[in-house]
Amino acid sequence: MLRRLAVATLAVLAVACSDSGAGSTRTITVGTDQVPVARLVDAHAGLCEAAARLDMARALFFDRSHEALHTVARALEDVDRAQAAALLQAKEKVESELTTPPPTLRDDLLRLADVYRTGLGRLAITAPACEK
Repeated sequence: MLRRLAVATLAVLAVACSDSGAGSTRTITVGTDQVPVARLVDAHAGLCEAAARLDMARALFFDRSHEALHTVARALEDVDRAQAAALLQAKEKVESELTTPPPTLRDDLLRLADVYRTGLGRLAITAPACEK
């Protein structure tokens, strides 16, 4: 338990200390990787755009968001396992719907974007909410 708390504290400190004052160059450490925060925020924007442009949802999801969803879930494992699980579940739901989109795809993409945005917040990263 103490080790897990120490790891979670270090993860939060890595996020907080990596901000050099320029938002576009800020990174977080996930495992041994330095990940640009701008890429993670853009993945959220990609989910919002996918919800607004269902004809492009599959491409936007896989081209802009998919990898970042896994990265954020991995980062959340030591900070908030329940949030990591919620993110992966919402991702799986959307991913399974992209081949034959149901009428609920837009709502499911918006829910995924909300869950992802909450996860970013747990990592001290802000992203604007999707326009609904």
